[in-house]
Amino acid sequence: MGAAYLSILENGPLAGIKDPQVMQYALVVSYANGAGALLRTFSSDRKKAIDKINDLDADEFFEHVVDNHPAPQAPRYIWKLQQALDAM
Repeated sequence: MGAAYLSILENGPLAGIKDPQVMQYALVVSYANGAGALLRTFSSDRKKAIDKINDLDADEFFEHVVDNHPAPQAPRYIWKLQQALDAM
């Protein structure tokens, strides 16, 4: 179920995010807290939100989530993902 949901997120509401690392981060936050909550931190319009996301590198995206996401645990999910990837 989890892999299918990630695919739905990647090919649905998060489609158009170009940077693979930003996409990973967006998937983790969206999986836990919903894609709508993430996208609304950028714009109420999905296309504008994706355009704004594409203007950021992974570090800038992380900082945006830290500063703007309503769920305080959202940045921690990104941090945990990065720690796991670094350990591989």
